[in-house]
Amino acid sequence: MRAAILALATLSLTAQVPKSPPTFNEAFFSGDRRAILEGCADRARSIKPKDAKYLAECGRAYLAAMDKPRAVEAFKEAEARESKDGQVLRLIAQAWLKHGYKTEALEGYEKIVQRDPKNKEAVTQAAVDLAEVGLVNEAERYMGVMVALDKDSWERFLMFGRALLVAGQRRKAAVWFARATTLKPNEEKVFLEISRAFAETQSVM
Repeated sequence: MRAAILALATLSLTAQVPKSPPTFNEAFFSGDRRAILEGCADRARSIKPKDAKYLAECGRAYLAAMDKPRAVEAFKEAEARESKDGQVLRLIAQAWLKHGYKTEALEGYEKIVQRDPKNKEAVTQAAVDLAEVGLVNEAERYMGVMVALDKDSWERFLMFGRALLVAGQRRKAAVWFARATTLKPNEEKVFLEISRAFAETQSVM
């Protein structure tokens, strides 16, 4: 019994000893992927502990390292610091989306519209993120919000059209490309961006 108690006490003390920071050398970056993700995120947080965008990005790294509790902690801290910043909210939602957490992602994107509804960039990025993974109906709803803010935003129309191409939604992409060319029929950047989108997207032939 005494031996068991001593063993438990030893384990408890060991658990309380903080991990020493890694040495960021070639061997470290050639090693375990999870250790790299966590080590770099920890270091970034120590350098910029109050920056909400850094915290959101670190949360994504923890999520990629399959450490969901630490990811949630970082996301909550980021949101607490900048609860109405659409860009911060989008980073958090995107992290959930990229790692397969659809429910959390959609809840996160909805916070953009609720808390920072006039942030055209964040709303557009939300639409693009959702379109690229095939959540087209949800994506179109966010673009509808963006159009209500700025019906002449041809550059954002191009971004969304490209995202729809990535998702294999060529007919839907055509609508947004046509809107952009109607707005800017003599702007060479419009046609170059559309040609680039088709050139870089292989599944739309």
